[in-house]
Amino acid sequence: MYGAVLVSEQSELLIVRDFRSRTIPRDNLPNPNDPIGSVGPNVPEGFGDTHVMYPASDPPVQVQAWNGWPVGWNTPSWFDTSAHLLATLGTCIDLNTKQLASFPIYGVKGVQVVQLPEWSNNPEPELYSDWVEAAKQLFNTYQNTGEAILWATGRYGLNSDGPVARWVVLNPEFVNVEWSDGEISYALSGQPLERRDVCHIKYQSYPMNLRGIGPLEWASRNIVSANALEQMATNLATRSGIPWGVIKHPRHLNALEAADLQNRWVTAARNRAGAPAILSGGIELEPLTISPREMALIELRVFDETRIASALGVPPFLVGLPQPDGMTYSNAESLFDFHWRSTLRTMAHTAASAMSGWLLPRGTKMEFNRDEYVKPGGEERARTYALLHGLVDEKGNHAITVDEIRLAERYLPNSPMDAEQVQGVLT
Repeated sequence: MYGAVLVSEQSELLIVRDFRSRTIPRDNLPNPNDPIGSVGPNVPEGFGDTHVMYPASDPPVQVQAWNGWPVGWNTPSWFDTSAHLLATLGTCIDLNTKQLASFPIYGVKGVQVVQLPEWSNNPEPELYSDWVEAAKQLFNTYQNTGEAILWATGRYGLNSDGPVARWVVLNPEFVNVEWSDGEISYALSGQPLERRDVCHIKYQSYPMNLRGIGPLEWASRNIVSANALEQMATNLATRSGIPWGVIKHPRHLNALEAADLQNRWVTAARNRAGAPAILSGGIELEPLTISPREMALIELRVFDETRIASALGVPPFLVGLPQPDGMTYSNAESLFDFHWRSTLRTMAHTAASAMSGWLLPRGTKMEFNRDEYVKPGGEERARTYALLHGLVDEKGNHAITVDEIRLAERYLPNSPMDAEQVQGVLT
């Protein structure tokens, strides 16, 4: 887990601290001190009486249920991030994020395309390499945590009261959101943030819920199940494998006797050079008929991972999963068009709408250009251009001109005057 703490947007120096998640040991033992209880009269007074404290290098063990823990109650997974390492989950989020981050952005005022401020190239040069890196952080947190929180690190104007000039994506894990005195307040690692410097984009929302709700919440059971099955398959492949048969003995054997019988079988099989095995004393060899597919519970894994892909709005085929029955696409373009219309468009519109209201003057909005992702093949585009060029109004104006077609295909127009006007656009 990574998070950036940026101290004071008024400061000329941008301070970045990188927080990296620690691997929580599972075999932690309690400290050797005599227990004095956590509540009651035997707890000493003072700061430790009201605050849970532990060294940063030795975090507490994972919460476990005790005898009598109610059936159906789940213990909190405060330190368990293994579910986020699930292959299908990460692949789906990565697919959505890298596509959205690759879409160019542009400004629109009415029907006129306008130039966006410098943050459209790089929101914070001190932290990001370009717009793409910032957009990846935005959409990664948006899907993982159900919210994306942007913070202004600089504004135009001498008094820092102008439009936002620079901004960064915060890690929601380090941001506290509260409702106090009729207003929503934000704090980053305990430091209050100006409300006007924060843009809070929520994936899903309910009344009186101050935090965003993400798709991982309603797919949590499938994530837990898929994660357990994935770990089981890993253990099966790396530790024991699938035995091809078992040796049956007429009486109960202890551990030493069982190991000795197994070693004798391996030695005899190596020395008999293909000759038939000879068993006596009631010993039997029973080959197993279970297949690796059955042992790995592939059908259950496919079901859970398909549900995860569905929750994240990714067609299963795009992440290597079998396509559900009844879902067909005529070609690759229709598959990408479905992905854009059902998933990417909604996320892009939500982010662009919130950012436009925070970053741009009233009446101007930001949009994502998805043309390269859903663009049809060359032959289909040529037919469309021909149809539009053939539409002429009563004044002899074509619906689309040849120069406009050439511009759409990234060619210089035929007219030298138009070429000078669009030179900056093409470069």
